Amino acid sequence: MSETDSEPRLLLAGVARAIITPPIGIRLVGYTVQEGCSQDVERELTATVLVLSDGVSTVVIAGLDLLFVPMSYSDRIRNAIGQRLGIPGENVLLNGSHTHLGPMFPGWQQEESPQHELQERYARFLEDVLVGAAGTAWAKRQPARLGTGKGSAPLGVNRREKLPDGRVIIGENVEGPIDRTVEVIRIDDLAGQPIAVVLSAACHTVVLGPKTLSYSPDFIGPARDLIEPALGAPSLFLQGAAGNINPACGIGSGGPEQFEDMRRLGLMLGGETLKVWAQIRTHHHRGPRRIVQSVATISTWDYEPTPQATVRHLSVARRRLNLPLSPLPDLATAEADLARTRAARDAAMAGNSLGTQNVARRMFAWAEQRHRLVAAGQRIVTREIELWAMRMNDVAIASVSAEPLTELGLEIKRRSPLPHTLFLGYSNGCIGYIPPPQAFAEGGMEVVESHYNYLLASQLTPEWAPTVVEATLEMLAGLD
Repeated sequence: MSETDSEPRLLLAGVARAIITPPIGIRLVGYTVQEGCSQDVERELTATVLVLSDGVSTVVIAGLDLLFVPMSYSDRIRNAIGQRLGIPGENVLLNGSHTHLGPMFPGWQQEESPQHELQERYARFLEDVLVGAAGTAWAKRQPARLGTGKGSAPLGVNRREKLPDGRVIIGENVEGPIDRTVEVIRIDDLAGQPIAVVLSAACHTVVLGPKTLSYSPDFIGPARDLIEPALGAPSLFLQGAAGNINPACGIGSGGPEQFEDMRRLGLMLGGETLKVWAQIRTHHHRGPRRIVQSVATISTWDYEPTPQATVRHLSVARRRLNLPLSPLPDLATAEADLARTRAARDAAMAGNSLGTQNVARRMFAWAEQRHRLVAAGQRIVTREIELWAMRMNDVAIASVSAEPLTELGLEIKRRSPLPHTLFLGYSNGCIGYIPPPQAFAEGGMEVVESHYNYLLASQLTPEWAPTVVEATLEMLAGLD
């Protein structure tokens, strides 16, 4: 970086909100056992787009009420936003809140008409809306200041519960690792009035369970409902390393209690955000203490204006990695799995349970794909993931296009070279879960069953998590 590049510049920020709720009737994604398509709207799904610029570099951060945006669509949307704003597409971050009550994207599973056409139209609509929202946020840029803070809220619980027989299930592991931090970034105008607030936490958005057939942002909705009237500005939620963290109330069973639980978690998150936000000062700070003599001797402080808002560091890094999966089996094993899953699918299709049919079809699609690779002579296959990082002064945001387990986020935050670091999953795509090495000896859904649902030909290896952690830390250290 040249000496000129390191000179401080004025920070500019703009934000825009758009509705991204699809038409009723698109299949929901998140619960394979779900028994139907979308039937109504619990709350509108939204996209909140934040533009940060120093006049030379620009970063676009979008928080979306979606499970995630698949990488192929994410790349297309990011490039379209980049073209609209005249910036590199890699400077755009698309983070999904990971709500399990959002629309399915084309390609997640084979679909017949009219479902396929509905999903295709929605993907085109989403691109247009996000490009428009980014353009609006860009046009609304104004001089801004930024401050950060941290709180804590008991939103979740580690879900990798070990039964007496050694099996790991999706349950409650109250002694398991967890990150309860609520990260807050306050973005104000020069008078200290809010432009936007960024909040981040790590917890699966599954309070409303698979019996719910409504579009919903889950507990992020009630959190917004509390935050935004209080501040008079949009809030932007970014989902953290939530791979093995479920809501403390569990996955909703379908009764009215799940809506009460959703509101409770939303109020916890929103309330903690407001508490932290109120402690961050951007436009002035307390000056030297003065002693005043009244009936008693009193100390007092006058507020002094904060110096002009400047940015010395605004930079982005992106890295794409192709990492190997576990070796594929021999042909006999692949053929046996194909026959077994075909029989299960045929039996399910003869029944009346759509959820059972969905699971059986997914398992057969996985076995069919793997058999095709094995029959072609492949033994090793790779998957591509994206690591992304940005720095603004002493604040960093890093992400991975996967579902990282909480251990990855805790380690990256602990070892980050910058004092305030957010680590996100579900960003710019999502290839599946990334467990820490020690989880592979235990098994469980995040290690074993998840690769069926994500249509990975085989499981990840224990080397994935260390690779992601070390590469992310390298990227953070290299941002200037």
